[in-house]
Amino acid sequence: MVSGNQNPRSSPPRVFVDVDVQRDFCDEAGALHVKGSPNDVFRRLTEHAVAHGIPIVGSVDSHAWDAWEFASNDTPAPEGKKPGFPDHCVKGTPGWMKVEGTLPPRFRFLPNVPAAPIDAAVRELATGKIHAVYFEKEVYSLFANPLAEGFLKDLTTALGAAPEFVVYGVATDYCVRAAALGLAQRGYRTTVLTDAVAGITEAGVAAALAEMRAAGVTLTTTSALLG
Repeated sequence: MVSGNQNPRSSPPRVFVDVDVQRDFCDEAGALHVKGSPNDVFRRLTEHAVAHGIPIVGSVDSHAWDAWEFASNDTPAPEGKKPGFPDHCVKGTPGWMKVEGTLPPRFRFLPNVPAAPIDAAVRELATGKIHAVYFEKEVYSLFANPLAEGFLKDLTTALGAAPEFVVYGVATDYCVRAAALGLAQRGYRTTVLTDAVAGITEAGVAAALAEMRAAGVTLTTTSALLG
């Protein structure tokens, strides 16, 4: 039986995947601004999800002040490769926050930890008690959060049918790519909204979209999806 929080016109049920829609990436003054970030489209998708009972599963880049990927410190990288990014998405700072209008009324953040209770959050999201769950992460893929794998499996079970995961956010050639490919590789039906993403380079975006398509990811637009 499909949960009552789903739009009855949606078959299979949908889950929106909001990838890193945070101020440091999406606002022009952000530390790692992605040019062309379609913030109005992100807001529209959030509003649609809340209005139609579509669960949102998101990711947020979430760092400590001394994150290994920052150029501002000498914290060693786990595999010896330090990208030297400017400080960004430090948890609790303005840049870490989600873009205005993209955080629904009821949500939970799940920390980047090896283990934590997730059953209650799965039930809340599947039944519409909350609108969204966001996984904190330090690297590109939302699956870098150890809680994500089990959560999505349990959510699929709780929804009563395998959902279509609809991916949007930034950046197309990094975290969006990682989320979409991660979902597709795990056998989830995955769609990317090409007008609800933005990337770093044209070549990187083209390559990422081609790779997604080859992996079985559907590419469409917000208007086509929402009608």
